[in-house]
Amino acid sequence: MGDATLVPLGAAALNRPCQTEGVVVISRWWSGRTGVERFDLSTRWPLYLLSGSEPLIVLLFVLGQERVRAWGAAVLLVVTVAHTIACVSLLRAGIAHLLGGPRPAARLIGLAVTLTAAGLAAGVAAFPASGREVQGATSFIPVGLAVAVVFCGALTVAATPLLPPRRLLGVLVLPAAVAGILQAATADADGQPSWALVYLLYVGSLAITYRLSVWFLGVVWEIDRSRDVQAQLAVAEERLRFARDLHDVLGRNLALIAVNSELAAQLVRRGQDGAVEHMLQVHQTAQDSMREMREVVGGYRNADLDAELAGARSVLRSAGIGARVIGDGADLSRTNQAALGWVVREATTNIIRHSDPTTVKIELDVVHAAGTGPTAVLRIENDGIRRPGPSAGSGTGLVGLRERLAGLGGELTAEAIAGGRFLLQARLPLTREAPEAPTPPEPLP
Repeated sequence: MGDATLVPLGAAALNRPCQTEGVVVISRWWSGRTGVERFDLSTRWPLYLLSGSEPLIVLLFVLGQERVRAWGAAVLLVVTVAHTIACVSLLRAGIAHLLGGPRPAARLIGLAVTLTAAGLAAGVAAFPASGREVQGATSFIPVGLAVAVVFCGALTVAATPLLPPRRLLGVLVLPAAVAGILQAATADADGQPSWALVYLLYVGSLAITYRLSVWFLGVVWEIDRSRDVQAQLAVAEERLRFARDLHDVLGRNLALIAVNSELAAQLVRRGQDGAVEHMLQVHQTAQDSMREMREVVGGYRNADLDAELAGARSVLRSAGIGARVIGDGADLSRTNQAALGWVVREATTNIIRHSDPTTVKIELDVVHAAGTGPTAVLRIENDGIRRPGPSAGSGTGLVGLRERLAGLGGELTAEAIAGGRFLLQARLPLTREAPEAPTPPEPLP
């Protein structure tokens, strides 16, 4: 008895790692999806599974009848499986078309309609009588009509994404009217449910459910596309701002250089005095332009940390991403602010380009550890990472940031954390200062 008990436990112990590994793989696959992709899967697959339950419903009809032709039932089940595959394929193609894809092929629609007609014929062939007597009365339950409701309903809900509201209403009303006419012509309606009403309630509710689900899915994808457009517009706006600053600084000076150089050339041709003065003005204007350009570029490259934090929050919010900033760099030196400002700028760019976030949290704090002195800690955390896995860090932007921080005694880490989120953390000691960059020499006159 002891051995008999130990064998199952041993087998369970051997199988447990495989089961755990499978759960981990599924969890990683799911966490690697974006929020929009998760909503897409959560919306599509219930519809696919509901449409895929058609063979089970028909099988229950077959098993619940006393008089069934075996060959007819076999043909009915085969046609039902083929009809289900065609309807699910049509539903998938219709959803893709509604989201901007190509329209489903005409042969797919024709195949689904043909299999629907074949299913109606197989339903009549499978059941030798249109119904059975109930308690000695002349009332009948039209089994073939019930199968027809299943086939026509499956085709209708599969075509729901392709049909405008008016056509969808007509597709619902026409089979219901036919069912009511057939029921009145072939059976005593006393005590029997109205199959026209049953069809409208059953298939109509399914059609409304499918229509609303697909509509919500289209709205979510449209919002996601608009967020990408907003991110691109935010980047373009920043480029235009920088181009506008350069134009304002250099435009006038370059025009002045052109005018003075042309005047100097004309004076030289005519042999008149004054060309030297104009060329000296050209030289002075060029020197001023270089200085002003360095100021513009220097201001863009070495903006203080608070300006970078405010800019990151503005860019993220304009891209439709919720941004929260905690802390400021008022107590940090200019060197520390410049280094951490580069981290904020690079992280913001990477978030917009390489993830699909909904929220971003930027937190700046100064911690005091024994033996190391005060250290600035910048944490940038976002959701919506596109693929699982440990971190990223192979990009040239992050490599450059690591080198910049290493020169100041700091460090940079980037890794995926629990909950499908990504964390970029920079630590920079405040006791070390970078040497001032040498000023480039003025060009010789």
